[in-house]
Amino acid sequence: MWKRRAKRWLLFLRRLQLEIGYDDCMGMAAQIAYYLMLALFPFLLFLLSLISFLPDLKPDDVLRSLSEALPAEAFDLVAGTVHAVLSGREGGILGLGLLAALWSASMGVGALITTINRAYNIHPRRNIAVQKVLAMALTLALSGIVILSTLMVLLGPRLSHQLFQFLGLAGDSQAVWNAVRLPVVVLLNLGGFSILYFFAPEAKQRYVWILPGAVTATVLWFGASQLFRLFVREFGSYNVMYGSIAAVIILLVYLWLSGFIFLLGAEINALMRRKDHYEDLPRVKGRVRKRAHT
Repeated sequence: MWKRRAKRWLLFLRRLQLEIGYDDCMGMAAQIAYYLMLALFPFLLFLLSLISFLPDLKPDDVLRSLSEALPAEAFDLVAGTVHAVLSGREGGILGLGLLAALWSASMGVGALITTINRAYNIHPRRNIAVQKVLAMALTLALSGIVILSTLMVLLGPRLSHQLFQFLGLAGDSQAVWNAVRLPVVVLLNLGGFSILYFFAPEAKQRYVWILPGAVTATVLWFGASQLFRLFVREFGSYNVMYGSIAAVIILLVYLWLSGFIFLLGAEINALMRRKDHYEDLPRVKGRVRKRAHT
């Protein structure tokens, strides 16, 4: 029994490898990274401007939480650029930053939607206007999750302390928050992946079908972020190769890696869905194109 299961999973992994190549996931991840790069700084400026309306919170608090995900060189680039813009900003940066971030990010989400439909073997039937509205809606939803995650990280200690006081509980509220912070952020990220994988493809599907890819992408993204930071710190030679633009290259590579993980989760869901619809997994030799049920 275990040999048969192992063989099926090996076939699944082999087919996944082929699908990644056929759908040009690496190339599409580069396109996504480009648009994410364009959206990153306007979105951060919008987020920092929004944070300034909250009491006892400073832009450095947001940047400090960002440092936990980005490699050191990439974080220095982002923080330095944001500080330079904030020091000379004018009124209206909140609205302009939001518009610029939404436009750039929606282009990246549009590339995600295209590739996800390709993974599902679906030829898009939505017209351009509907596709753009969907991309903007998903961008707003994902942006809301990012903002909520940031606020949870920043306001979590204070909220947990106030909750302890309200309930009359004794103990260290900070220790409790430190224990639940990571699971909360992971669940929020899982929710973001689930929204993307559920609404992006033009296919009727159940929520349970998107969970394998969403869980895999969430775990891989957190793990890859930490491993990439470690690699850049311990083994990276970007400064020697690229000189003054090393930080830009590192940030682009990180965004490309993130985009690839997003697409990998979609490919997993598409294959699992086909495996659920058909008795046998298609043969590895040659790509058997079967249109997904819609």
